Amino acid sequence: MSDANVARADDNFASALGEPAPSGDAATLTGDTRLVPMSGERIVYRASGGRRVAFSFILLVLLPFFVSLGPMLWSRISHGLWEGTIGLMVIAVGFAIVMFLVLVEVLHSIRSRVELGNTAVRLTLPSGRGPQPMLRYQTHKIAYKDIEAVEMRREVYGGVWAPMMLKGARIITKGGDKIRLGYVNEANVDPAFPYIEIAERIAHRAGVELIDAGNVRRSMPKKMLGIVSGPREKHSIDEIQMRELNRKHARLMAALVVGLVLLVGFGIVGDMMQPG
Repeated sequence: MSDANVARADDNFASALGEPAPSGDAATLTGDTRLVPMSGERIVYRASGGRRVAFSFILLVLLPFFVSLGPMLWSRISHGLWEGTIGLMVIAVGFAIVMFLVLVEVLHSIRSRVELGNTAVRLTLPSGRGPQPMLRYQTHKIAYKDIEAVEMRREVYGGVWAPMMLKGARIITKGGDKIRLGYVNEANVDPAFPYIEIAERIAHRAGVELIDAGNVRRSMPKKMLGIVSGPREKHSIDEIQMRELNRKHARLMAALVVGLVLLVGFGIVGDMMQPG
């Protein structure tokens, strides 16, 4: 569910950013000799109203059941009722993980917003590194003339067993700041926030090059903990290695499926050979 809207530049957004109304869709040559397209339209990327309402409703429905788990566990433990308590603890842990993921989606659908104006881009996106980067948001207003480059790269996590590939994009300013846009799973792109498309539009409006940094292998534990990888840990992967990794993963999955089918088949045959 996407809510990427196109509006004329004479609306409230242009005045809120202090941007002059453009004279048309012509490109203007700035003092640093870069060709900066001046568009008479703005583009807004955000989650749709239906998506925000749906996730908020799911959170409110699950919240009473989740809150009741605490008193239930306390009552059973305080009265020494250990039968079934361990199972209830496991359910509580799983429920907590689900609630956290739902909360992340609620905040993301409500707070995340990308507005491409005439002379600046305004971003409200998850910020920073750390165990819970999706719970902290930061707003940036970046003038196109202050953008040095827009960079994208594919990050590969895991190995043959469970490789995961995410494609990310970030803005590099003339002051040296690196502002992350976000990551997308190329096999399942979020239609509300197609970050690669957003990066391409920002690069086009800023008149800068969209740099493809290629493929890099990263560590998932360090990524989740917000630890910056050193130069030795950022292994570049060429297309040949990527294809080989995909082939090995496909062969491994095929072998697992065949093994599972054989186990089920042997079990069925064994049951049929049992004397009645």
